[in-house]
Amino acid sequence: MRKIDEQKKLKIKAAVMTLVDQDGLTNLTTAKVAKTAGVSPATLYIYYQDKTDMLSRIYELVKDELHSGVLAELSATASDLTAQLRAMLQFSVTQYRQQPRAAHFVQALWTNPEALDEQALQHGTELDSALGQLFTKLVADQAYVNLSRPAFELIFATPTQLLLRQPTVSNEEVEQLIDVVIKAVQQ
Repeated sequence: MRKIDEQKKLKIKAAVMTLVDQDGLTNLTTAKVAKTAGVSPATLYIYYQDKTDMLSRIYELVKDELHSGVLAELSATASDLTAQLRAMLQFSVTQYRQQPRAAHFVQALWTNPEALDEQALQHGTELDSALGQLFTKLVADQAYVNLSRPAFELIFATPTQLLLRQPTVSNEEVEQLIDVVIKAVQQ
């Protein structure tokens, strides 16, 4: 059995994110990934079963990296649900601005779930995660509209969608949009 080379895995991850950012998911092939990463095509299959497995595992990793720190951010906020929502939305915007390629990669796969396996689709949606706990509080609080989790996710993605379309949008406009999003989910 061949030894796992973490540097090669990092090169593969970077190649996948770069190619998805440049060419989109449709044009992504394992051959292009291998060439961009500077590894042999056979090397990909040491780490991943196929393209879906590769995208799924990298998606999980990148999503975890983007969400890293959200629990601390929510914990630093008062127990007020509106303040926690604001903190979560601001955290998402900050992460998007600091890691646009990673955010774009997660967004590309979020909008193309057929490219992911079931494990990746379930990743991060567990109710024991920080965002899962926030969602549970939202659903239980009568001050907020009764929407499904996917509906809330779409609404909460609005500020980062604006950044995707207009990366240079001002912080002031983003804050105004966050205010609108919070008002939209309140009764």
